[in-house]
Amino acid sequence: MIQHKTHAHSNGMTRENGALIMTDASLVAVDWGTSSFRACTLDNQLNIIDKISSDDGILHASGRFEEVLQNALTSLQGYIAGIPIILSGMITSRNGWIEVPYAALPTTTSDLARVAKQLTLPELGELWFIPGIKAEGVEADVMRGEEPEIFGALTHLKLDGSTIITPGTHSKHAVIRDGAIQSFRTYLTGEMFSALIKSSILGAFGNQMCGAACAWFEDGIRTGASQGGPGSLLNRIFSARSRVLVDGLPEEHARCYLSGLLIGAELAEAVQSNIKMQAPLWILGNGSLPDLCQQGLSVLGAKSKIVPQGCAAFGAARIARALNLI
Repeated sequence: MIQHKTHAHSNGMTRENGALIMTDASLVAVDWGTSSFRACTLDNQLNIIDKISSDDGILHASGRFEEVLQNALTSLQGYIAGIPIILSGMITSRNGWIEVPYAALPTTTSDLARVAKQLTLPELGELWFIPGIKAEGVEADVMRGEEPEIFGALTHLKLDGSTIITPGTHSKHAVIRDGAIQSFRTYLTGEMFSALIKSSILGAFGNQMCGAACAWFEDGIRTGASQGGPGSLLNRIFSARSRVLVDGLPEEHARCYLSGLLIGAELAEAVQSNIKMQAPLWILGNGSLPDLCQQGLSVLGAKSKIVPQGCAAFGAARIARALNLI
């Protein structure tokens, strides 16, 4: 089901001689992930006119990508046939519509534009598929889908010289300098938590998450971030069971503690880099995860700010400009 939301700061209308008229869009930005679909229209001043979302991720929409996109576009306010469409996320992976190779680090929007692939369809016009980014060598890593959000935040909030954290299933920590993503690292935090809850003995305790204000979440943050030798994280993970049995950890708070432990292990490196580089920490994401991440950083003594939602569209617009589409 498509969820439709006109943007809070622009209702897709302009006023002319006292009458309201619809503003035509000049760009469509599509963020198409594994399990979700999001799209928005932007006018020529890069104001968001309208936004929609659905559960038609690439797994659910496989084999009918054109149909899903066409249906979504017809429900977007301001959309007119033939305007450029920028697509990013897993839709550009080997499991998506068109596979686009990764761009190499350091990466600017111009680098992404150079690697992008174009597809022209009679009913939809020009579609531009945006690449992900890769780090090579011993620190080999990949991202696909976070880059428009990161560049949108960089542009919209002038975050050059910052470290941007995108918490989630595969959390990313990206270092931004000179208008480019200079480096990034991926942490399997969210997926590890899900796997431990669903497929290990740790899932036997509790079934609720209390949120960032939970004292046991904060305890987990400190435990996960504490230094140790080889194998120490694996040992600490088991403490989510042992502390319930012999150390007073309430069973109903075991998941909060485990979540904090994994997040703390992830954030410890960001805090150390922040101390060393004096780079501001910004958190980019949706739902409750940015708040959990910010609380975790606060427990570890680091200040951070949360990026307002909607930056992916600004990043897509910046890439469109690099492609000379707008």
